[in-house]
Amino acid sequence: MQCPNCKKCETQVIDSRMSEDNTVRRRRECFCCRFRFTTFERVEPARAVVIKKNGREEPFERKKIENGIRRAAKNTEVTETDIERIVTKVEQEIFKGGEDKITSREIGNLVIDKLKKIDEVAYLRFASVYKEFSDIETFEKEINKMK
Repeated sequence: MQCPNCKKCETQVIDSRMSEDNTVRRRRECFCCRFRFTTFERVEPARAVVIKKNGREEPFERKKIENGIRRAAKNTEVTETDIERIVTKVEQEIFKGGEDKITSREIGNLVIDKLKKIDEVAYLRFASVYKEFSDIETFEKEINKMK
């Protein structure tokens, strides 16, 4: 891997470790400038197709799940680590079955299950968009279910 600092030399791996979310953490050092940095590697799963509510199909994008959770978790106690962990778990569940197609509804249910365990406000925000809450009564019913 080329050094991101001097952009002249290759780097060597000093240390490698497997993290709890099945990513490989590598500590690297540049041969020339001795700059040290960390990289994270994860296995990129096979491509899947998401079937949207209107029947349209589009490629699965991990980033879309991440962005939706991040918006729902804004100004809450949910950390970036929590978000990354949720997205990784959801992605693992999507590809565990070996199917190449999944509905957006199934993905939403996976996210909701994980968010509910971490933060109630983020869960309600995500659910309000995902389940298309149309009025205050719908919010109240969902809050009462949580109690």
